Amino acid sequence: MTAPPAWTSPDDLHRQEENCSYTAVSFMIWLRWLRRIRWTANVSPVLFGALATWKIVQHDAPTSAAVFAFLATTIPLLYRAMKVDESIAQYTHAAGELTNLRDRFRISANQLAKTPGSVDPAYTEGLLIRLEKVRDLSLVPPEFCFWLARSKHKQGEFVHDYDAQT
Repeated sequence: MTAPPAWTSPDDLHRQEENCSYTAVSFMIWLRWLRRIRWTANVSPVLFGALATWKIVQHDAPTSAAVFAFLATTIPLLYRAMKVDESIAQYTHAAGELTNLRDRFRISANQLAKTPGSVDPAYTEGLLIRLEKVRDLSLVPPEFCFWLARSKHKQGEFVHDYDAQT
């Protein structure tokens, strides 16, 4: 592994801050979807099982009873095959780490802008190493998550009240 570059400009650190912010928000958006999938996968077998039983007891619509029974048994299998729980754990960890890195890059950039040379290169190298560890997970949410995250940023949803005052 090559040595990370020494940060010479607050702009470089602000770019990393922005990258971390967009990625963390897109991960959080995807996490919401994954959690909805988990909820649906846990609730729907019960619902479809009840519907299948009801149709069997009533002795009408045996085809719909078979379809409901099929869905009640295959949804949990699909859920496990997709490894949604593992994805939720990975995205949760990565979103938290990227949010922490966003804040660290921002603090370092602001400090470097006020006092050139005030940020220890070893510290920023450590941040970059942490960022590389998150990137090694190779998590890729769907494209719509990035576009939603970007639009949220453009609308100013992540502007702090303190920053808006200055």
